Formats: sequence, C-alpha cells, structure tokens
Amino acid sequence: MTDKTRWGAVAALILAGGVVALQIGKAAIAVPALQHDLSLSLVVASWVIGAYGMLGAVGGLPAGIAASLFSARRTLIAGLITAGIGSLAGAFVTSGELLIATRVIEGCGFLAAVLALPRLLRIVTAPKDRDTVFAFWGAYMPLGSVIMMVAGPHLIAFGWQTMWIVNGIVALAYAALIAFLPVQEEAVAPNPGQSLLPNIRAALGTPGPALLALAFGIYTFQYSAMANLLPTLLVDRMGLSVAAAGSISAVTVAANAIGNIFAGALLRLGAALWATLAFGFCFVGFASFGVFSEHLPVIVIAALASASLAITGFIPASIFAAAPRMAHSSALLSIVLGLVNQVSNLGNLVGPPTTGAVVQSFGWERTPYLFVGVMVSGLIVALLLRTMMNDAKT
Repeated sequence: MTDKTRWGAVAALILAGGVVALQIGKAAIAVPALQHDLSLSLVVASWVIGAYGMLGAVGGLPAGIAASLFSARRTLIAGLITAGIGSLAGAFVTSGELLIATRVIEGCGFLAAVLALPRLLRIVTAPKDRDTVFAFWGAYMPLGSVIMMVAGPHLIAFGWQTMWIVNGIVALAYAALIAFLPVQEEAVAPNPGQSLLPNIRAALGTPGPALLALAFGIYTFQYSAMANLLPTLLVDRMGLSVAAAGSISAVTVAANAIGNIFAGALLRLGAALWATLAFGFCFVGFASFGVFSEHLPVIVIAALASASLAITGFIPASIFAAAPRMAHSSALLSIVLGLVNQVSNLGNLVGPPTTGAVVQSFGWERTPYLFVGVMVSGLIVALLLRTMMNDAKT
C-alpha cells in the first residue's frame, strides 16, 4: 500500500487486463475461418468461444483459493505466459478438439491474471484513490473486446493462425514488461496454508462477498444477453446488414467501457456504491422496453442499447471498488474475486440461452419483462449491500 497512487503502474496493470481479455474476443471473430479451415461444426465452434466461460464458471473460486497461496506478481506473470503459450500452441492445431484444449490453457492463464491484477492494483494505489482505480479496472474486459473488434478483422485477413500468433506474442511480451515493472507487493506468509481456512471462511461465511458475486452474476446475465442478441435483433428484425449490426455492437461495447470509467469519476465525487449499482440495474430494466420495441427507428434502438450498456458499466465498477473493502489482505481479496468470477461466468453462460428461449417462446416484444426481472433482482441485492455496509460502519 502507498500514500501516493502510482498512476503509471495503474495504467500498465489495467492494460495487462486488456491483454488477457484480447484472448476472449479473438475466438468470436475467427469462427467462420475456423469452421472453414478445421471443418468445425457450429457446436464445436461454440465451445471454442465458450471454453473460457465454462472454465470460469467451474473453476473461478478454486482458482481464487489457489492464487491466494502465491505472490500476486508471480501469479500475473505466470498467467500471461500461460495465456501466451496457449495462444501460440493453438495456432498449430489441426482439429477442433485440440483447439479447445489450447483454449482451456489460455483460460487458466486468464484466470490467474485477472485474480492477481486487483491485488497489485491495491498495492500501487493510495486509499483515497482506491474506489476510482478499481472502477477503472472494471473496464479491462470491454477494453480488450473493443481492441480485438478493431484489430481482429485486419489480422484475420492473414489467416486465423496469424491472429493466434500475434495474441500469443503480445501476452508473452507483456509478461516480460510486468517482470520489470517496479511493484513492491505484500509479503507472502511463510506458511500461507495456515491462513487458508480462515480466509475461505471470511470469504464464504459473510454476506458481503456473496452479495457482490450475486450482483455481478445478474449483471453478466443481462450484459451477455444484450451484447450477444443485439446483432441478431438488428439483422433479423430491423433488416440491417451483418457489418452494420457488428459496428453498432462494437459501439455498445465501447460504451460499456466508458460507463466503467465514468463510474470511477462518480465514486470519486462521493457517490455511494450501492446507489451506482441500483441506478445501473434500474436503467437496464426501463431501457429494455425501447431496445426491443418494434416501433422505434434503428438509430434510437442503437442509442438506447449503447446507453444501457454504458450505464450498466457502473455495476462492475462498483463491485470491483467494493471488493477491497471486504478483504483485509491480498490473499483474502483473491478468494473474494474468485467467487465473483465464478458467479459472473455463470451469468455469462445462462444469459444468452435464457433470453433466446424467451424470444423464441414469446417474441421480441415480451423480452423486456426478463430485463425487468434483472432490474428487480439487482435492486434487491443493491439494497441488501447498502444495509450491510451501513451496519459495518456502526
């Protein structure tokens, strides 16, 4: 911990999150090329995309517990190297099954990195700036997604293998950069296993971490549903071309990153964490009636979708800002974030198929009622967090 925030180190660490997030975005762009070159079925191609989410949904908490036993700096470097090696190996596979295996290797590196980075961010950040920095950290995923949406089509013009190789080299190069980044982290206990059980009890036996995880799961449920189904809505219902729908979707993802950053400014000005959560969940519920309307023009629907994902960007920013308040040590923070990561990936997995089932059964016009359910659930969690935080102060 420091009395003065090292903003250069903060930027380097957040960018490291963007580097590992690149590995997620590349698969979605490469699906047509993968199907052609490797003769993949749509099911296998979907697993190439979904391997990360499934790994996080199953192993988020165990990974957080394991990471708590090791130095955050070494964990981050190991994660970047693992992701880089997995990406390079994937460029040389000749079957869908082997490609999925390399994606699992990448996913292990991704998990290690995103669990270590918040621990390092806390060390280089002054207490007065912590809420702001952790809100900025919430933008790492949309940051990586936007970069890949912009760069991916240019890379894949030279073959999907080129995309995999470039991403692997970037991850390995960034691991070398982190190795030389001067960050003095918390000392690791001589026998970290002795504090493991108390830390697990602190993370799982108190309501705060569970509420944060639940809030993130509700958020990713609606985010993945909105982001993944918006192109289908624009093409099938509004008659846009695939390219136009993709461009609008890229704008909405960028808006989500901006929302994370703006939330950091709000928190710095004194906005309550629970209030930013509540506002984000309420906005998505009301905005969904416009996003899924059949009477509004495309430009209005696109603007509402962008605004919805921007405002809901307040939610991860607030959750990441709240997490360090509920963890007195770096090791405990790793376990708390592991729990949050696991539930958030469950939301990612469940969101699109649930929303797709609603659309198929009841039509686009009934879809907003699902998002109203998201709003109500999220608002309840936000109010419970408010009560818990107020009780903690007294």
